[in-house]
Amino acid sequence: MKARVALVLAILVTAASLSTMFAKANHQDTKDRNDVKGMLDIRRVETFGRNKKPGWKIITFSNMTAKQLRDTGFFMVYLDTFGDDRFDYYALVGSKGSKMQGMLWRDPANKRDRRVGYLSVWRPNGGSVSLYVPLGKMNTGGPKRIDYRWFVKTLFTGDNCRRVCIDRAPNNGALTESNGKPSPSPTDTEEPDVTESPEETPAPEVLESPEASPEPFPPASPSASPTR
Repeated sequence: MKARVALVLAILVTAASLSTMFAKANHQDTKDRNDVKGMLDIRRVETFGRNKKPGWKIITFSNMTAKQLRDTGFFMVYLDTFGDDRFDYYALVGSKGSKMQGMLWRDPANKRDRRVGYLSVWRPNGGSVSLYVPLGKMNTGGPKRIDYRWFVKTLFTGDNCRRVCIDRAPNNGALTESNGKPSPSPTDTEEPDVTESPEETPAPEVLESPEASPEPFPPASPSASPTR
């Protein structure tokens, strides 16, 4: 009898752990209209992966090879992990010519942007790009911060995009995902101070503004203004 009780308790504990680990596993996806000039007009964005290592698949209306995207096209995922009005990190994907490359950047309010590290990026076809963003590389705001917000942006310059065509998904606001932390106890009243991630290292190149064509990839058009 005692053995059965112990087995039941073990199953319940395991189920509770799994429910926390995979909470909100039905990720938020978003669709977008064919409403922007250029080759990186977003069709939809699909999310996947574990809560602590989320992934994004950005699908566009047009197909372009990595070679064609060099110096002309960039994909960005903005993340608000602190729960305030700002987006604290952004993932940047660009082309090196032969393949795509992704990096995670920290965007402090009063400091220069810093490169946190490189990201896993792949491009199964010319109409999409996928990437993982490990939350372990980021400061996620303490134990009481159990989710984060995100949105996606693309930038493209070309024959019909002399002033950098920018698309955003969703067009307004942002989507919310679980960061994998358990919900705080009702007795928890203090919010720990937010500190910088120790893994961050100064970047050799600095982004003055996320709206501009980001470094270290060569800028698409430094003096151009965005058009939709």
